[in-house]
Amino acid sequence: MSILQGIWAATVTPLKSDLNVDSSRLVAHIEWLFDQGSHGVVVFGTTGEANSFSVRERRSVIEQLHERGVDMNRIMVGTGCTAVPDTVELSQHAVDAGCAAVLMLPPFYYKTVSEDGLFDFISSSVDQIDRSTTRVILYHFPKMAGIGFSVPLINRLKEAHGERIAGIKDSSGDTDNLTNYCRDIEDFAVFAGSEALLPYALSEGGVGCVSATANVTSRLARAVFDGAKAEAERMIKTRKALEALPFVPTMKHLLAENSSQSDFNLVRPPLRQLTAAQLSRLDEILGSTGVLPNFIDA
Repeated sequence: MSILQGIWAATVTPLKSDLNVDSSRLVAHIEWLFDQGSHGVVVFGTTGEANSFSVRERRSVIEQLHERGVDMNRIMVGTGCTAVPDTVELSQHAVDAGCAAVLMLPPFYYKTVSEDGLFDFISSSVDQIDRSTTRVILYHFPKMAGIGFSVPLINRLKEAHGERIAGIKDSSGDTDNLTNYCRDIEDFAVFAGSEALLPYALSEGGVGCVSATANVTSRLARAVFDGAKAEAERMIKTRKALEALPFVPTMKHLLAENSSQSDFNLVRPPLRQLTAAQLSRLDEILGSTGVLPNFIDA
């Protein structure tokens, strides 16, 4: 079985009271996600507040994961930045640490760049990563990035770089787009960006999902991936219910409540912790939908 498939949890990044990364707690959370059924974990994705951390901080965290014995072959690192040198530095560092793949956003500041410009950015980045084993998972999230990856652009990148352009995380929520990726690009691992689309993705030839809410639904999502179709409705209901609130502080709050570690709630600016009104809304959602009862073992 290829490691680039299955359930990948886009982990939160635990913080200390000074808002520096709590690497010890991150390691513990990653190991817990593995135990819960995640095939792999994405570090410094959207849920991990990647763009709220410096290149130096992100490198340091990956080094600490490696030093503390995390199975780096089950780690994917978000490395997409707005500058090619930063993208290359983070990607090279992740590959050298033995990570399974890098998750690469397009350069997200300029919203009207051409596909030729996007090709130049990704191609230049990949060319400068000094390992033939590099595997790049493109990150298609037009709602956040403002730009994305079309099928023709991806096929052009694959023609230029072969198997190094290994797949994509499709967070568009557009099933037609996901289908086009699955059907029109050969030898390409397509991950849904939500476990709510996991059954659909698998039916179309996708390989799994990379999801924020897998921080609390990994066990359920893994069961569905492994063939427990009866659990699919509950999994989808859970994801849809949690979409009513901002994902990052919501995931952190649920983990804080479950672990009795209040610091799990901490986020970096510009994000904010859930307000009293949002906490009340979360309680209503959990109570009325019945989702996430005892979502992990004590």
